[in-house]
Amino acid sequence: MKIGTPKEIEKGENRVAMTPESATQLQKLGHECLIEAGAGQNAGFADADYEAVGATVVKTAAALWKDSDIIAKVRIPTATELKRLTSDKTLISFFNPAANEEGMA
Repeated sequence: MKIGTPKEIEKGENRVAMTPESATQLQKLGHECLIEAGAGQNAGFADADYEAVGATVVKTAAALWKDSDIIAKVRIPTATELKRLTSDKTLISFFNPAANEEGMA
């Protein structure tokens, strides 16, 4: 499976759902790892760090969502991200169901 991590866009969010170390572990399990360009920057990981462990750096969020089977992110999905979440994809993230009716539909 292709597991992708987009860049977190909420202001002040420095975390990233996939680190180079976790990408290494996922690849050992047979998964392909994709990361949006710049996704790890605020957490201290350069795109080159991901490429060094065999992950694919994808230029845009749209391309990452299109090419991934599983999306792993930290924050609740935005309206744009929800539109990209098709029935053949799985999203792993926080959802905040009490304050996120649109995302829970």
